[in-house]
Amino acid sequence: MKNSNRGSIRFITYTAMGLALVILAQWLGNLLPAGAVIVGPFAVKQLITGSLVNCILFVFTVVAGLGSAVTIGILSSILATVLGVGPQVIPIVPLIALGNAVLSVVFWLCSKKFSLHNAAGIAAAAVCKCAFLWLTVAPLLSSLASVPEKQAKALSIMFSWPQGLTAICGGLLALIILPRLKKLPGKQD
Repeated sequence: MKNSNRGSIRFITYTAMGLALVILAQWLGNLLPAGAVIVGPFAVKQLITGSLVNCILFVFTVVAGLGSAVTIGILSSILATVLGVGPQVIPIVPLIALGNAVLSVVFWLCSKKFSLHNAAGIAAAAVCKCAFLWLTVAPLLSSLASVPEKQAKALSIMFSWPQGLTAICGGLLALIILPRLKKLPGKQD
């Protein structure tokens, strides 16, 4: 089999596996009661689901590569809306997808190009994703007449500092998982 076919098969397989894990994380998050609030509109559901999805993005950036992780990140935002786990305000879905892509790209750049330790790359990626969503979602929501003010305010908070927190939590989980994956028999890079 040619290397290009192996690369394509590997990409499709890893991406499908990552998407399956994202669907599982979103389904598990959906089992949690909606009223379990931490602060304001930030709920346990968002903490768990967001942390698991971010963990998957970090792990798959390392294991499957940037293209696979970005694909998973983009499709996960669409799946969250379709499954009813994410916000049902369709115009912000592309911003969420881009936020996930920012997380993976910054982490990849820090790990591969700048040789930063994974923890530093995770912190940089979390800050960039949080900043991107904080700076884009709130202005978009305020410009949408179809979104009630109270809902826009709650969503603006959900896409501010909680995004950084769930990215850091997901990164910490990834730091636990990644060393164990490198020790698997037959693991090849």
